[in-house]
Amino acid sequence: MSGIWTDDLLEYSKVGDTFTNLIKTLDENRVISIEAGFGRGKTFFRKAWAQQLRGTGEVVVEIDAQKSDHSGDPLITVLAALVESLPRKEKGKGAKALGVAKKFGAIGGRAAARIALRSGAEELIDTMSEKAIDQLGDFDALDQVITDIGDGMSKAAGQMIAAQMAAERVRKEELPDQLKALQAALTEKADTDRVVIIIDELDRCHPNYAIAVLEAMKLVFGQSGFVFCLMVNAEYLEKLAEHQFGISSDDERYLDKFVDIRLRLQPRAVSMNAAVTSLAMSLPLGIPFGESEEFSIAKAAELAGKLAVSTNFSMRKIKRILLQVELAMRCYSKQPLDASLLVFLAFEMALNEPLSADFLPRSQITPRLGRDEIRKIDAAQSRSSQHRYNASEQANALANKLAPELINLPRERYEYPDEKEYFYWASLFKYMAPKYLPMHRDALGAVAELLAE
Repeated sequence: MSGIWTDDLLEYSKVGDTFTNLIKTLDENRVISIEAGFGRGKTFFRKAWAQQLRGTGEVVVEIDAQKSDHSGDPLITVLAALVESLPRKEKGKGAKALGVAKKFGAIGGRAAARIALRSGAEELIDTMSEKAIDQLGDFDALDQVITDIGDGMSKAAGQMIAAQMAAERVRKEELPDQLKALQAALTEKADTDRVVIIIDELDRCHPNYAIAVLEAMKLVFGQSGFVFCLMVNAEYLEKLAEHQFGISSDDERYLDKFVDIRLRLQPRAVSMNAAVTSLAMSLPLGIPFGESEEFSIAKAAELAGKLAVSTNFSMRKIKRILLQVELAMRCYSKQPLDASLLVFLAFEMALNEPLSADFLPRSQITPRLGRDEIRKIDAAQSRSSQHRYNASEQANALANKLAPELINLPRERYEYPDEKEYFYWASLFKYMAPKYLPMHRDALGAVAELLAE
């Protein structure tokens, strides 16, 4: 079982164990949503969890809804996936079920389309109504009802009603029988009569198709033996529904109409921290900014893990951030770089707002801070020697507080104008601050322009 979860950086295997235990307690039809934002590892989880379920004896059918979006008929999509999962000798049963589903779509789907479009295309309605009459059987009785109502009802309207009634008969009588046959064939050699259908990429489909899949599950598959698990970005689907149907007056979320159990796929903070730290350990730093451990890749990776948890970025976005840092290190490999500062600034750029300097105090060594401190020192020069001494001591204390690791670096880091020795404050605020952050921002900005969106 452990091989199934290879590369499980976010420790989703533990979530898989919990969800598997839940599935095994379900004896009736249920729709479960497993919700996470884009880039949160839903597809990885789906593939590994499906294998885990099969390993425990469950019958699992996986559907990539995005690949079926072009079909236009979610019922056919789901049934085709069930048929594909049948043993070869049972394919005939599946073909019959698909035939019934196509019949349902041909009658009900087109009738509904005509009503929705308010079209007066009589020729299409006539063609459709022939199929409706064949399926309804007792069309004469309907015709008599129409006659009794009066001349106000047109032939076209009557034919639409016939089509809808025919579709309902197929849905209520024929489809359930075929679904039971499919369920029995799929579970014949299993220790369960439950079929778990996992649908992924629903939130990447055309809005109308995504909505149609949800409605088909409740309309057609509302019988025991089928458990649907939807891997979705719930927030995105809710916005689709609001756009199509408007905001619900009773504050009920759209998914609540179709989903019985809503679950969240969210890595634990400790797992996200560990995963991102592990990824960042491979950053290819050429020349460290200094010999201190503070400038090591290990420290930069540790910071990346903390920032990942703090920002709550998706793993996909974090990988892109680390890619930007990696490219900066590669493109400027002959230039001394502060790996932790690159990580800090890259996350800050992605967040588009300042990060807390508590994560990296030396990130406060900005050109503006340098100018302010030098201005204070210069102002003290015109006063008493005690004032000059006090100002110098205060500046040294601040330098040691904010960035002791930036003091006593190789002389070339400061670009002194001569061979004299300088106070800590002068090294940091006069010679380091003007270029420290700008140099690293420029490196990240240059590679950001190269990355395709």
